[in-house]
Amino acid sequence: MSALIFNQASIYHLQQLEVQYRRRVGERFRLSDEEDRLALISRSSGSADIIIQKYFRRFAHELEPELMSELVERGVVQPSHYH
Repeated sequence: MSALIFNQASIYHLQQLEVQYRRRVGERFRLSDEEDRLALISRSSGSADIIIQKYFRRFAHELEPELMSELVERGVVQPSHYH
């Protein structure tokens, strides 16, 4: 499984998402670690918290469609969580 490559805008929004997730849930993710990045994306995509969802949608909006498809194929994001 190859590492996913994010663009600058999506990295910025992923950092913002991590800050909000940490503030609201209290769990910290190391964005330099692929496993932690995917865990953050997975947990935030399915979160019921409207603030976390807002930041997740901002992140997802910046992704190339192929990258979002890869996240869905890997089971990181459920298809219903990004439309």
